[in-house]
Amino acid sequence: MSIMITMPQMGYDMREGTLVKWNISVGTEISIGDVIAEIETDKAVVEFESPTKGKISKILVEAGQTVEVGKPIAIVEDGE
Repeated sequence: MSIMITMPQMGYDMREGTLVKWNISVGTEISIGDVIAEIETDKAVVEFESPTKGKISKILVEAGQTVEVGKPIAIVEDGE
């Protein structure tokens, strides 16, 4: 089953974030809590931990892109 990873809201007023760097690539196996990316908010660069487990099947946002909170940034296949 495909699971969408979305841009997280890392602060009450956060409306968008810039994906600074991916720490994974397509095909990487991830677990809940793995640091998969670095996201810049208006105040800091924050490590983004995976909310799910599985294998990264597609990266939808390139490093340097700014994305609204809640928009998909990657797809994970959970093997089910």
